[in-house]
Amino acid sequence: MTAAGARKGKSASHAPPFQAAAVVAGVVALWGASFVSIPIGPVPITLQTYVVCVLAGLFGGRLAALAVLAWLAAAAFGLPVLAGGAGGWKALTGPTAGFLAGMVAAAYVCGRGAERAKGWVALTALFLAGHAIVLAVGWAGLAAMVSPKTALMDGVVPFLPGAAVKSLAAALTVRLVSR
Repeated sequence: MTAAGARKGKSASHAPPFQAAAVVAGVVALWGASFVSIPIGPVPITLQTYVVCVLAGLFGGRLAALAVLAWLAAAAFGLPVLAGGAGGWKALTGPTAGFLAGMVAAAYVCGRGAERAKGWVALTALFLAGHAIVLAVGWAGLAAMVSPKTALMDGVVPFLPGAAVKSLAAALTVRLVSR
């Protein structure tokens, strides 16, 4: 499937083998993005949200969300696919739990929006919204474990500059691949 086809909502019309390959490719890309990890506190900086946005832009909402869910399922089964080589239930229910859940929602929302977005500026804005979803859900999950202020200062504020850069980079990546 071409990136343009995914943004027009045509992912559902592709054969199941293609869809399965897209999900596997998404899991591998997310796993690879987990290797770029900067531990700065309870939540590390990674390239995972960049990949979530690229998957959303290329595959559409349904396939992107399925890829993120499959990646989280691999982690649940203990595979070391998360940041720092983490896997297992403890990694899925710790301080990063909300951020991981937010990635599923962001993949779907951004993918649906990317099916209608025109140009890299619109995609950048859409992917910024996706990062906002990840950070909001992540903040809520982290705030249940620490104070809301600590969750904001440790789990949101340090990620804002990277969210802007990753949103722009993802939009440009999707536009380049779409050509």
